[in-house]
Amino acid sequence: MEILEIKPLKNKKIKLYLIRDDNKRITHFDHNHLRDILEQESFRFAVIDLNDKDLKKSYSYPLMDFLDKNKIPYYSVDIPSSVKDYLYVEILENEAQINELEMEYENLITDSKEIDSFKAQNLKSWIDLLKNEVESKKRFLEATVKPRWILKQILDIAKNINNDKFSIMHFTHGELYTELKKLFEQYNIKVIKYDINQINIKTILV
Repeated sequence: MEILEIKPLKNKKIKLYLIRDDNKRITHFDHNHLRDILEQESFRFAVIDLNDKDLKKSYSYPLMDFLDKNKIPYYSVDIPSSVKDYLYVEILENEAQINELEMEYENLITDSKEIDSFKAQNLKSWIDLLKNEVESKKRFLEATVKPRWILKQILDIAKNINNDKFSIMHFTHGELYTELKKLFEQYNIKVIKYDINQINIKTILV
C-alpha cells in the first residue's frame, strides 16, 4: 500500500491556478474563461480532483476534452483506491452495525407500547451516536486526508518536470478549496485562486 510521504520540491518555482467550479460542470461559456487563463500562462499540466461518479460524468469529460484540444496533459488526483479501501474499513463496519440496529429498532417499535420504552430510546441514541461518528470520520477523510494525498500526487508529478519554473492548473470544488490553498502555500507553491463561476472573468483573487 502506498505511503503518504510528502517531499517538498527543491529549486522549483511553481505557480498553481486553483480553479474552483461549484457547479461541477464545464460549459462552453466556461471554456472562454479558461482560454483567458491560457493567454496569461503556459501550463505544463493540469490536475482534477473528483468526488463521485456523477461528478466524473458531468464535469470531467467536457473538461478533459477542453484540455486535450489545448494540448495540456492532465491527471486525476485522489486518495489511492487501496488506501481508501483500508481507511474506509471502520466506516463500513459502523454502517453495517447501524443497518442492523435500525432493523432491530424498526421491529421493536412496530409494537406501539415499545415506542417510548427504555430499550427503544437506548437503541435510537446508539444509532444517532454511530451516525455522527461515521459522518465525522468521512469529513476527516475528505477535508484532511484527501487534500494531503492530492498535494503528494501533484508534487510527485511536478518533480519530473524538467523546468525550474512553470505553472499548473488545478480544478477543484468548494469543499477542498481553502484547505488545498493552505497546503500548497506551506510547500512554497504560489497559489492564484480563480473562481470560474464569477461573471467578471478578469477578476483573479490572489
